[in-house]
Amino acid sequence: MSATASHGHHAASVNVEPSGEVARVVVFPEPGGIDFRLASLRKPGDDEVVVETRFSSISAGTERLLHSGKLPGFPQLRFPLVPGYEAAGIVISTGKDVTDVRVGDEVFVGGAMCYTDVASAFGGQSSTLIKKAAQVVQLNGIPLQHAPLLALAATSLHGVARLGTVAGKRVGVLGMGAIGQFAALFLQARGARVVVADVRPERLVDAPGEKIDLSRKNFEDAAYDLDAVIEATGRPEEIARCARAVRSGGQIVLLSYYDELTTPYVDLFVKEVSLLVAREWAHVDLLGARDAFANRTVDPSPLAGYVVGIDDYQAAYRTAFGDPTVLKVILAWA
Repeated sequence: MSATASHGHHAASVNVEPSGEVARVVVFPEPGGIDFRLASLRKPGDDEVVVETRFSSISAGTERLLHSGKLPGFPQLRFPLVPGYEAAGIVISTGKDVTDVRVGDEVFVGGAMCYTDVASAFGGQSSTLIKKAAQVVQLNGIPLQHAPLLALAATSLHGVARLGTVAGKRVGVLGMGAIGQFAALFLQARGARVVVADVRPERLVDAPGEKIDLSRKNFEDAAYDLDAVIEATGRPEEIARCARAVRSGGQIVLLSYYDELTTPYVDLFVKEVSLLVAREWAHVDLLGARDAFANRTVDPSPLAGYVVGIDDYQAAYRTAFGDPTVLKVILAWA
């Protein structure tokens, strides 16, 4: 699961006045089920915008847990629910109090609670989204197909920022899924000497820096005396590897979500290693990721190439949940 578990939203239904409009939505009707149906939209507020979705992406971690009915922190999930929090589209209407977003603007939407007959967790897999204007991110020229990746990029940026200044430092990234890929790119952009590692060598091909194929050698043997390591596998047993790889006084960023942490203490103790927890993105991280995409400091295109039309949503989810060679699945809505 990624570090984007809560996303600043609540997995609850919204009991407000229906607008008479409907949206096409991906729905988890019950744990283990997936459907595509119409959902009733609520009336938008005066400070909100209505967005026609063009692309969204599937969160293989969070949405898989939702699909299983076992999302940590949400013990009373209400089904049916609309998943997703990574969408981009075009503004088709604005409330009377909205002044800084216009019809026709291309924006990112990090989930939405806008349905009257299904729950939102976190509501982003929909043809139409309603969101406060202050919470959408204008794309400033980023291709719409790349924009759903802003959520992951912002989460990675938030984790990298926990390390402070990294220029000239040797920083490892353990786990080169989508979160790890973006973390490595942001570290490189900030002047770090990056060391990337994964058990799947194909994940190292487009990654920056020194590469360690964990199918052939151990992380702590190949990478030693690192100033810091970003743990992006989501497996708590890897924290011990990170501790053996860092120098005395080094840092480990936990850029994943764990049900619980159990790890040997000796290396952390002897080296006085600092554990830094990184939660999900804040709005400022979205803006930073947007700017990095726009000025090409970070190139998201290697992660944006696997696109599936929304009519093939079942195949898309099978791939996202079951094919580790595909780091990100993007849904095309138009």
